[in-house]
Amino acid sequence: MEREYKTGLKDDVKVFSGFEVEHTPAYGLQTLFLARNDLTFDQIQELAVLSNAEAIYYGANKSYMHNNFQQVLQVIKFLEHGYYVTVDYPFELHQLVGKKFALCWKNSKFIPFCSIIMPESEEDTSLCFKIDDIEFNKTNPGIWTMSMKDFKEKAGYTKWNDYKKDKPIEENKIWSMR
Repeated sequence: MEREYKTGLKDDVKVFSGFEVEHTPAYGLQTLFLARNDLTFDQIQELAVLSNAEAIYYGANKSYMHNNFQQVLQVIKFLEHGYYVTVDYPFELHQLVGKKFALCWKNSKFIPFCSIIMPESEEDTSLCFKIDDIEFNKTNPGIWTMSMKDFKEKAGYTKWNDYKKDKPIEENKIWSMR
């Protein structure tokens, strides 16, 4: 994914660090961002120490891969070591991700981050959101709704410029799994 970092515009960054700028429970924490899915726990741990990370972020730059089952054990181990752990995944995988990470889903430092991609949201002035149930009165106590206007006024907002402070970790500090 092409995006700007502290070092400029790049499209090949696989691991980077910076403060979490999105408004999650890890907001403001020094974070190790992983945009690759092939590192072992020890490799990630070494990178976390190198970057003074308090949080680990899986799925950075839309890189989440659901079929990587070593992540579950890694996430649990990082939580046991006191890190906040974010797993950023697309909305369409929400139920599968919930099952995959069921063992740590309710851990206060685990952040399941369900991404809903909405291009051109400035045009959606009359849109309303609805968190619904599978059937009437089946699994939720009710439904929740919010207009796009209210959502944008109340939600944590991150400007694109805030992401430019992230610093890529040089490839020579990363172990190749080729």
